[in-house]
Amino acid sequence: MPAFPTASAAKKLLARMSAQARRYGSQFVKGHIDTIDGDFGRFHARGDGIALEASTIIIATGTVNRRPDVDPATHRSALDNGRLRYCPVCDGFEATDQTIGVIGGDARGVTEALFLRTYSKDVTLLAVDSMDVSADDRLMLEHSGIRIEERPLARLVFNEEHVSALLKEGGERRFDTVYPALGSDSNDGLAHALGLDMADGCCIAVDRKQRTSREGIYAAGDIVYALDQISVAMGHAAIAATTLHNDLRAREGRKHRRQN
Repeated sequence: MPAFPTASAAKKLLARMSAQARRYGSQFVKGHIDTIDGDFGRFHARGDGIALEASTIIIATGTVNRRPDVDPATHRSALDNGRLRYCPVCDGFEATDQTIGVIGGDARGVTEALFLRTYSKDVTLLAVDSMDVSADDRLMLEHSGIRIEERPLARLVFNEEHVSALLKEGGERRFDTVYPALGSDSNDGLAHALGLDMADGCCIAVDRKQRTSREGIYAAGDIVYALDQISVAMGHAAIAATTLHNDLRAREGRKHRRQN
């Protein structure tokens, strides 16, 4: 991430960002918002023990990666020691020259495997069930030197030294790290409840200023169709915040002119 020469733990980064936001007057309310109603200038957001009123709303509910079948404690440990990774754009360089397994027996997995081939000559594509890869994609993988493991994956076993991919038909493949390419699920319940236009069925459609299809509602981060990166989300937020500030000022100006 820009300005961080070495990797920064997510919790530490969030703590720094939260402290900075509080310094400038932001308030944090922990909870789940179930409904939002109202219009630009006066929205009402409600949840379990929460009732908030706001002139504008920025939706930044994000997405959740689909995980392999691993218990939470093992999943956390594997992330911490780099045996499990989710974003080759974020940390592919850290896997340089490692033995890499990509879990995803479809076009999504092919794309991720080809991307990671930039960093390692030893990349293998695995599938949870059957391998559903087109002839053209197989040819690309072959030309790139990426192996295809036709036997479906049964489960993953993580330890400090490597990851064991145990196969359903017997056998085992060992990797330094694995990347699940299983897709993600958008936290889009509020977006659909508000009737917002969606870009691809699961991400909110916005204009160049992060405005959604409803006046006074903006969106930023992974819930918007774009590259899922912290730096991109921060850019979205900066644009959305500036836009809503200007939109509110213009709205107040119109109200003032009507009153006069």
